[in-house]
Amino acid sequence: MTACHNRAAETTGGRAAQVQPAPADAAYASVLRDWVKNGRVDYEGLKAESAQTPKAYMRSLAEPRRFADQDAELAFWLNAYNACVLSRVVARHPRISRAMDVADFLKVKRWKVAGELRSLDRMENEIIRSRFKDPRIHFVLVCAARSCPPLQPRRMTGPSLEADLDRITRAMVNDARHVQLDAKAKRLRLARYMSWCRQDFVEKYGSLEAFLLRCLAEPARRQLEAAKHSIEFTEYD
Repeated sequence: MTACHNRAAETTGGRAAQVQPAPADAAYASVLRDWVKNGRVDYEGLKAESAQTPKAYMRSLAEPRRFADQDAELAFWLNAYNACVLSRVVARHPRISRAMDVADFLKVKRWKVAGELRSLDRMENEIIRSRFKDPRIHFVLVCAARSCPPLQPRRMTGPSLEADLDRITRAMVNDARHVQLDAKAKRLRLARYMSWCRQDFVEKYGSLEAFLLRCLAEPARRQLEAAKHSIEFTEYD
């Protein structure tokens, strides 16, 4: 089966160095394991159990980092982004029902990560998207909304990153909540977040359709390949 993407040959060259693991990685992994079920977060339970665990992990992210390779670096930033979202929502729970109700949720430089004060927007667009150019990250980054991809119940790691990105991407592409193909009407209905990052797929694969053909299971793949389909994007919840 053709991989959704293959980044194994890409390296960071001289930028790579020794791995500097965060001391709270195990604690963050336990948060995901214990409080994320079927992509949903039990914020009430997490806050009642231990508000300190997400905070400890966030403190561990603050120091400057060096990475063994590109996969380790990308895994760090994916974890950092999702942890920032998680910690912010936990801190505000139950005073908010939507993360985006928090003023400048994405724009404010609120978190110190890898030696600098950063915003979610900067982490996503100036680092994760522009540096790594892997559209599969859009199926892993989570902004605490129902229409986002589900939060994964384990943290990303460098050694398993390639396989995990491929597995998660295939799961999302073959999930009707994110991709619906109507062969009879020749129509694709895609999750709204794919419209916001559409250019990433175009730059990497030529088009959204070309990307989907790499990841769709049969018979949907064959149906999409057989005819041109119009594209619609679902409403964002």
